[in-house]
Amino acid sequence: MPLITEILAEASTLVEPDERERRLVSETAKRLLSVCRDEFQQLEGVVDISVEGSVAKDTWVKGKAEVDIFIHFKPEVGRQGLEAAVLSAGGRVIERLSGRHWLRYASHPYVEGEVSGIRVNIVGCFKAEPGRWISAVDRTPYHTAFVNSRLTPELRRDIRLFKGFLIGCGLYGAEIRVEGFSGYLSELLVLSHGGFLETVRRASSWRMPVFIDMAGRLRLEEALKLFPKAPLIFNDPVDPSRNVAAAVSESKLAEFILACKIFNSSPSLSFFQPPKPWGKELAADVGSRNLLGIAFTVERRQPPDILWGEIKHTLRGFARRLEKEGFQVYRCDAWQLSDEVVLLYELSSLSLPENVLKVGPPVWMDNSLEFIEKTMSRPNRVAGPWVEGERLYSIVRRDESSAEQLLRSWIKRREVAISKELLNSVERGEILTSRTGLVERLSRDKGHEALLREFLEGIATPIRHWIKRC
Repeated sequence: MPLITEILAEASTLVEPDERERRLVSETAKRLLSVCRDEFQQLEGVVDISVEGSVAKDTWVKGKAEVDIFIHFKPEVGRQGLEAAVLSAGGRVIERLSGRHWLRYASHPYVEGEVSGIRVNIVGCFKAEPGRWISAVDRTPYHTAFVNSRLTPELRRDIRLFKGFLIGCGLYGAEIRVEGFSGYLSELLVLSHGGFLETVRRASSWRMPVFIDMAGRLRLEEALKLFPKAPLIFNDPVDPSRNVAAAVSESKLAEFILACKIFNSSPSLSFFQPPKPWGKELAADVGSRNLLGIAFTVERRQPPDILWGEIKHTLRGFARRLEKEGFQVYRCDAWQLSDEVVLLYELSSLSLPENVLKVGPPVWMDNSLEFIEKTMSRPNRVAGPWVEGERLYSIVRRDESSAEQLLRSWIKRREVAISKELLNSVERGEILTSRTGLVERLSRDKGHEALLREFLEGIATPIRHWIKRC
């Protein structure tokens, strides 16, 4: 039996749910449907209740089932009426099944919970005709029908393999924290290419921007006008005005292309499993590395996508401010464990030179004399102004050169872009460097320590699968 066949056969055992899991998921879905009908069908405007998502398509990955129950409302009910009904009755449904529940947000609020150890979602949508969508989730029942009409047992297996491959490479999930591939996009990619191996083979030679249209409704030129900055465009066969791959970032798409290239070159079962860290001592890894970290606590009540939008905005805001001051930011990352968030930066240096060169205007500009006067009046002037070429220059002494202290002062004086919702949390947070206890602080928690190790390794997940065998 060829090696690749053996690998995929073994990988299938990692992603295919066993009979026990199938029975549990099926029974949970039936119980949810029954109680939802009891709670919702008496409400005005409810026209249908259905199971949607990967459970309805039988494409979920082993151990990762989520039962999505959609409550279909007449459009006349309106958004407020839909939300009120789902939030009040949805919670009662899960309570009646002895589960626990909480509030989540997508295009509008929905109820998420856990019943019999399985994640469940109760979502409201409008019974809308194609092209007359009222909310983003109105398309979901059409997505389910479209995928189901094209599935075969072999394609179901290949979709699970593809999702397992994406999970193993850290690329699965359309949420803002991940910026990767949604379940629906994963399914469409396998359907459009006819299987797992062909999808990976074709993707290994992609160049951005990538355009795929299963329905043949759009030309590349039209797609680029509709979605001008998207690295991957997969035209939704249910709604041609929508890009199914809108959540996929340029970096995640590049990692996916690389993962496919490596797998084609050197297939391995490890691609379907979470990679393990190298396991070096942290002290040896840090050495002369220049790390700057901010740790702060957030309210866990915030919806994850909203919170992560704010985290990424703040992460980029600090990076831009550091670069503007003169620091070279090699890279940065953020993570969240429970209610604690860590923003981490690797810099070329944790301090800037004591003196800085100020580049003035060309001598022929009206503000050239103003530059001279301003320079001569500076108490921290070191040299200049002088003329070189057509411009004026001077050297001045910095008031502060430490990245840690500069960050503290920028936050205090509100001179750095921080998401409004995170401002108070960041102000109360800790700022540390690899010279002032950062590693020791993060090493107190095994979760933080593991993520710090991953950051220090700095190896993209697909490459980590490959280097094991190099």
